[in-house]
Amino acid sequence: MTRFDVFSSLYVFLYILYFKRKGSECIMKRGFTLIELLIVVAIIAILAAIAIPNFLEAQVRSKVSRAKSDMRSCSVAIESYAVDNKHYPPIKAPNAVTGFISGPSCFQPGTRGISSRFIWLTTPQPYITSAFRDPFISDAVKFAYGPNGAILPEYDTYDYVDAYSGTRQGALHSNPAREGALCSGAQWHIVSAGPDKRNCYGGGQVDYGPITNWGGCDYDPTNGTISTGDIVRIGGGPAPYQAVLPAWDRVLNKKNF
Repeated sequence: MTRFDVFSSLYVFLYILYFKRKGSECIMKRGFTLIELLIVVAIIAILAAIAIPNFLEAQVRSKVSRAKSDMRSCSVAIESYAVDNKHYPPIKAPNAVTGFISGPSCFQPGTRGISSRFIWLTTPQPYITSAFRDPFISDAVKFAYGPNGAILPEYDTYDYVDAYSGTRQGALHSNPAREGALCSGAQWHIVSAGPDKRNCYGGGQVDYGPITNWGGCDYDPTNGTISTGDIVRIGGGPAPYQAVLPAWDRVLNKKNF
């Protein structure tokens, strides 16, 4: 039975019930019978069962569209920054806490957050007005969940990584051959946790393990509105170093594990 059939049936039932009651008012005044009330309650329950999942799916689709729009805006800002500075924004925040890559969170006072990496795009030259917040960050814990479902401290928004930070700043690894593997084979990538709310770093490197590798596949709504996968945007072309392979090479469009 379609939604149209359900609504039509409800309309016909109430229409008949109304005129039945109007005709009986001249004989006696009475309330609804138990059967009539049960039928109305059953129809309302059916309508709610149809409407609520559709409403929740619409919310998820809206968040997916918002995440992709945010990434598109960040992509333009990142490329504009690169034109002006001859390199992409480093992963290490300009206000990074000593000994750490990230600085104070743009959203959670008193904590570190990867949102600070986007300050390169807001200050001093405002390529974007402020850091965007990943709509799939859990409202309950304020941070994304990791591949194993545990809370990821500092992950208060989209994950941004560039392929050169380790070489230029020593921020990640001493082996520069690893850097392209951290960015889906590209010179940079941005990752949203996606509807499953687990940020799997876009799959990371092949040596991150199967949970992370598979969890970082590209989100596809045809697998279900809330299904496994990250929403990933890449840029800058292929990274110069590929000795350690990315789990998902989104430049060459292939899986390496």
